[in-house]
Amino acid sequence: MPFPELSFEPNLLIYIGLTLVLAFLGSKVFQRFGIPQVVGFLVVGVLLGNSGLNLIPLELVNELSIISLIALGLIGFDMGSHLQFDELRKLGRSITVILLFEAFGTFALVSAGVYLITHSTYTSLIFGALASATAPAATVDVLAEYDAGGPLTTSLIAVVGLDDALALLLYSLSATLATSLLTGQEALNLVQLVSLPVFEIGGSILLGIVLGLILDFILVRLESHHDAMAISIGFVLLCVALSEALGFSLILSNMVLGTVLTNRDLAHARRIRYTVEQAGPVIYVLFFALVGARFQISYLPAMGLIGIAYIALRSFGKFGGAWLGGHIGGAVPAVRDNLGFGLLSQAGVAMGLAIASSERFARFGEAGIALGVLIINVICATTFVVQVIGPIFVKFAIQRAGEIGKAKLGPEVWASEGTPE
Repeated sequence: MPFPELSFEPNLLIYIGLTLVLAFLGSKVFQRFGIPQVVGFLVVGVLLGNSGLNLIPLELVNELSIISLIALGLIGFDMGSHLQFDELRKLGRSITVILLFEAFGTFALVSAGVYLITHSTYTSLIFGALASATAPAATVDVLAEYDAGGPLTTSLIAVVGLDDALALLLYSLSATLATSLLTGQEALNLVQLVSLPVFEIGGSILLGIVLGLILDFILVRLESHHDAMAISIGFVLLCVALSEALGFSLILSNMVLGTVLTNRDLAHARRIRYTVEQAGPVIYVLFFALVGARFQISYLPAMGLIGIAYIALRSFGKFGGAWLGGHIGGAVPAVRDNLGFGLLSQAGVAMGLAIASSERFARFGEAGIALGVLIINVICATTFVVQVIGPIFVKFAIQRAGEIGKAKLGPEVWASEGTPE
């Protein structure tokens, strides 16, 4: 009896399952050498993408972009659950000063360095603004992996969460100035200069507050963790969808959502962490693996002198600005001396703004097209580098500060281990 003819056509679930299995196993290899698991997810993603075996083509990565949105929403939600107002008040001044110094210091250093190389004011402004952004996803994953807790962890979560809001403000101002310089316009529209960041940041905060209050009203009437998890994920997805539709920052809006819940009732913080612990791992593995699959190794040689200067000056600006801001703001030594190491990762916001820059400046002739191509090439290449080294430095920071494994000890123990200078 002849065997039936079999035809096998791989479908989307096969790609997802293969990515999950290989990325998870690959991360365990890296963990054996003391390297954070997120680096393993990224590297396996690169190997599976079209820079490697091309098992996950770029078209499929784009098709699965919804996973990235869900992951970033959960990450923002988780970040907010760590931001208790009582703790933030103790660290508030130092966090504010650190945020301003590391963001504006990085902007100034990278802008100056790129100007010395290119002698182009508009090019230097855009790269300076992009350099100020930080990637919270990889940072939060490392903090969760090593169960970190303490003043450094709280400060780091607050800074990386607010950093992108400040980066959006800097980018909006820089892009408007760059457009004026590129097109030769003399007059600047002040309303245009400030309206975009005010709308995006203010709208994100307002959306997070409104959804947070509604979800709080529901959660206090639920007893089951599973019920709370289901409704919480629903609200995260709703917050992501509304943020995307309205042009808001989905990370910031979900962070505010989590912050509102946690400060309305501390029991909500436990529910949020339960939600993230149960639903997050599968989404996070896919998210970081797909980030790796999106990277094009061919961009690395293209970054040239500007890319090298960008990485070096951005790293120095983040670390030096955080140290100086911590010193002036009176941060505890564990925060002042280590927070800068946790600010090196860069991905989603910078890449999104780089793409937006390319599309924006392409309308202004050859000079604008050349600027857009330069921005895409350099940011893609440098993002790959800092996404690999960034998580390693986050682990170094929390290890140096002695905060690994202390998430469950609570603020009372943290306070006894260091006081502001």
